[in-house]
Amino acid sequence: MTYTDQDKAIALIGIYQVAQQVFQLATTGKTDEKAFQTSINSLFCENPQDTLDVFGGEVMNIQLGVDTLLSQMSSNQAVSSRNIEITKYVLSLMILDKNVSKTEGALQKVSRVIESARSQREHFSDFHDNVIATLARAYSENISQISPRIIVNGQHGHLQNPKTANKIRALLLAGIRATLLWRQVGGTRWGLLWSRKKYLQSAQSLYRVPLKNEPKSFDDNEPPSSQS
Repeated sequence: MTYTDQDKAIALIGIYQVAQQVFQLATTGKTDEKAFQTSINSLFCENPQDTLDVFGGEVMNIQLGVDTLLSQMSSNQAVSSRNIEITKYVLSLMILDKNVSKTEGALQKVSRVIESARSQREHFSDFHDNVIATLARAYSENISQISPRIIVNGQHGHLQNPKTANKIRALLLAGIRATLLWRQVGGTRWGLLWSRKKYLQSAQSLYRVPLKNEPKSFDDNEPPSSQS
């Protein structure tokens, strides 16, 4: 199958969307609900019709990632004002993904735990704390010990909150999923370096003007509305 520049951009946007959410949760305890649900749902997507289908098939689902990528990669953005933590998470996920793929049995073990989470979704709700905890376990037991370990910096109170910590680990698992997708559609770190303008053009074409109402978010003590 032949993949386009937009396919590569969508997958990269998925990585940036995860990185932004990890940063938000670690520093504020809050993140965008639509973005969170989109990233988590990507872990359960099998046999997607196209690259966007991994993220629910709707451009609006990846707007947090689009905005983050444009802010981090645009030449109009002063280097000093870019978020170094987000850049670090993105690059770490790219390196970690390749090492996970080289680690015998790692992806198979992760897949088995994801299937357990899929079963939990049938008994609870899609984003129930138990589901997120299981996804977090898939990451912590099978990926977190593989180099490079991703060190998340933030406010101690948020990082020590079990629900927030589980959301961060589940998102990092989704980040591995997005990075694997990026490689599958032809993304490489060298290509990112030499084709930055193409990535920016594709991301710009995916940008949608936000609605006046602020996006819904949830925090440490407030579960998503779809939980039960």
